[in-house]
Amino acid sequence: MTLGQLKWLAIIVPIALLSGFWALLHSVFFELHEFPDVLFILGGTVAGTALFAFAVFAVVNRLEQRILVQNKELEQRTQELETLLTVGRAASSSLELGELLDAAMDAILEATKTDAAEVWLRSTPGELVLTRHRGADEDAFTERTRLRDGEGLPGLTAAQAATIVVHDLPNESRFVRPLIVERGFQTYCGLPLRHRDEIVGVLGVASKEPGRLSSDRDLRLLAGIGEAVALAIANARLHERVLDGAVLEERIRIARELHDGLAQVLGYINTQTLAVKRLLATGRAREARDELDAMERAARNVYGDVREAILGLRMSLPRQGLIPALRRYLEEYSPMSGVTLKLDAGEHAETLKLQPEVEIQLMRVVQEALANVRKHAHAAHATVRITVDDGILAIEVADDGQGFDPGLEARTGWPRFGLQTMRERVQAVGGRFEIESKPGAGTRLKVTLPAAPEEVALASGAR
Repeated sequence: MTLGQLKWLAIIVPIALLSGFWALLHSVFFELHEFPDVLFILGGTVAGTALFAFAVFAVVNRLEQRILVQNKELEQRTQELETLLTVGRAASSSLELGELLDAAMDAILEATKTDAAEVWLRSTPGELVLTRHRGADEDAFTERTRLRDGEGLPGLTAAQAATIVVHDLPNESRFVRPLIVERGFQTYCGLPLRHRDEIVGVLGVASKEPGRLSSDRDLRLLAGIGEAVALAIANARLHERVLDGAVLEERIRIARELHDGLAQVLGYINTQTLAVKRLLATGRAREARDELDAMERAARNVYGDVREAILGLRMSLPRQGLIPALRRYLEEYSPMSGVTLKLDAGEHAETLKLQPEVEIQLMRVVQEALANVRKHAHAAHATVRITVDDGILAIEVADDGQGFDPGLEARTGWPRFGLQTMRERVQAVGGRFEIESKPGAGTRLKVTLPAAPEEVALASGAR
């Protein structure tokens, strides 16, 4: 019965009951009009009213119970959706595998009221490696960090490609980490992480209460989280492969540039060595000393270039994003260059995620600009400024050095200080390259390019 039906029943039944008694009192029971006989009619009326009230109360109670059950189910569904949304948000907001796994396991521990969670990932065919743990007793869970398929509950989960739930760990012979049992854990659930019919890993959840993870709701929630985590793992690995390809290509390019520069300097030193020998043979020691000084400067410059190239090769892997990679680079490059370097990143730029090839090209442009500051600007300070405004990413490198005449490049066609290389890198990612400078007033290099809508939305949402 619905609440609307109950309302109409509460109106109609009393009217019908009273009308019936009134009719009987004026027809069949006409002689009961006088006292004390009328008390029979009154008693019947009271009894009927009481029975009706109890019936209404019983219906209301059933309705309340049904509403409570529905509210509880709705609350559980809402919590499930919130948990899945948290995991989905973590998977979409970061391509760092560790970050998304931590966020997913934190959501699992909160939603299932369990004590520990872990993720095992495939390292080689037939083997799992413990990649992440959250919650209590980490030392117990890391007692074994590698398992073969079929070994232990995680290995069995991977081998059978099916969920395994055990509520009595102390008596479970297939469990191979006794320290976990010694810490009082009773329940363990192994859930296969499947992506496109491939088991990419295993999600493990453990509790010290034997009754945990026994409901269909808990298992359904874990299955939903497992699907999101498996997809996020596949995306993160794909991103790593794309990034590795872009990094390898960039490293080959840097190595080629380094080789060309070294070849030129070594050729120069070889030629000048012969010249110095001839000068010394003819007794022209002063001229020989001048040549040696020039060779020393060339060697010192190429040494700086080599150190810079090695740092660039080491730092050309911005897996953590452009801003963190630049921050690390400036920290290491500043002592090497002798210039005080500062990174000024806007609020949105701090969390902006770009395509790997775009990040690498921008990273190299900044590195080459700072190399020019070191070699040519004679500056004391330089600032790298990064902002995102109205969907446009802007990167500026400004120094307080001696500056130069940009018009010289236009008049001579000579790509001064590698400006042409930087311009080509920016154009390759669809950006615009500008440079402002004049003698004695420093130099400001600016790169602008449109950021994809999802990249801007991600950066804005990170606030």
